[in-house]
Amino acid sequence: MYFAPNRGANQSIPMKTVVLALLSSLVFLTGCNTLKETQIELASGNYEQAIRTSVESLRKSRTKKKSVAYIIILEDAYAKAVDRDMRSIERLGKETSGEAFEEVYNTYQALHDRQEYIRPLLPLYQPDTGREAQFVLINYDEALYVSKNILSEDLHQRASALLRMGTKIDARIAYDHLKYLDRINPDYKDTRTLISDAHNKGTDYVFIHLDNHTDHIIPEDLEKDLLQIDAYKLNQHWTVYHSVPLEDTDYDYELVVAIRDIQISPEQIHEKEVIRDRQIKDGFTYELDDNGNVKKDSSGNDIRSDRYITVRSTIKEFTQSKSSKIVAEAEYISNQGGEVIASIPLTSEYIFVHHYCTHNGDLRALDDYYNGLLAKALVPFPSSEQMIYDTGENLKKQLKEIIAANEF
Repeated sequence: MYFAPNRGANQSIPMKTVVLALLSSLVFLTGCNTLKETQIELASGNYEQAIRTSVESLRKSRTKKKSVAYIIILEDAYAKAVDRDMRSIERLGKETSGEAFEEVYNTYQALHDRQEYIRPLLPLYQPDTGREAQFVLINYDEALYVSKNILSEDLHQRASALLRMGTKIDARIAYDHLKYLDRINPDYKDTRTLISDAHNKGTDYVFIHLDNHTDHIIPEDLEKDLLQIDAYKLNQHWTVYHSVPLEDTDYDYELVVAIRDIQISPEQIHEKEVIRDRQIKDGFTYELDDNGNVKKDSSGNDIRSDRYITVRSTIKEFTQSKSSKIVAEAEYISNQGGEVIASIPLTSEYIFVHHYCTHNGDLRALDDYYNGLLAKALVPFPSSEQMIYDTGENLKKQLKEIIAANEF
């Protein structure tokens, strides 16, 4: 765009004005696009989206020029949505399935929610003509009450029938029906009791225990830690583990942590001799001229240079080591047939290592690493029991992952 300057003077439009003009154009174009999209939603039968967009626009302003268009769209979309829902209810009223009962209830709920959504805007008057937009508002309380009770009774009957079937899958389906029933109609009949019953019947109970097939004694603390399911926080909704069997519980499965082999190496101390040489600063010397006199700098001072010497130390580095390994299996066994339904290998290793050193010679030859080792000394080796316990720490992590990955 070209702006002709006034004759005899240089004129320019302030940048702020240009920016405001561009923003105004952008807002206008955005508003036009939104209105067009809303009209398309209405024409496509997407009445709910057309209603939402219209309501949001009218909440901001009911007097703008484009408000007329949004009021017309809202009026039309609302009427068509209500007509569609009422025809759907009439069709569903001829059916007797649980799905039809649920859809009737949900449709009445949608009718109620939709009119409550637009109610705060009413009455709506078109800014240009002053005509009041027409919205038919109906009290759906009785219809909601009746449809909810029909659905509630159907859900209750279906869940009760499923629970009588006796299978865990049926109990879990019944549980879902009852939870939904309790959400839409709290305290309906004995729903809470049936929910508890469905959960108990649908839950798999697993007894977890440890079997030691080796000659080594498993530390009591390790066995307790391995079987401490509560500490793992892994009891799932439909799978519960017990490490101590309950008398009144019929267990569906066993999880046996079978220790197959425990290997513990001998205690070993390896010795390695290392010689370290290092140059260090050791005083200074005077620089002499050809006549043996001390050289002078420009200020008349004696010229000196650093003197370096080589120091040596003989180091004996010692490494204490001891290792252990546990080979095990996590076996899931069905208590119905007694067969192993899953066998997952478990292997864990632990290595104890300790370094220290002694030296003979000039301490100044040692670097930071050997100075650190020099401060250490021979330590007692961990007992076999401690080694087994430390090896079991990684075993616990593996067992936790297995339990997390195996929900029935």
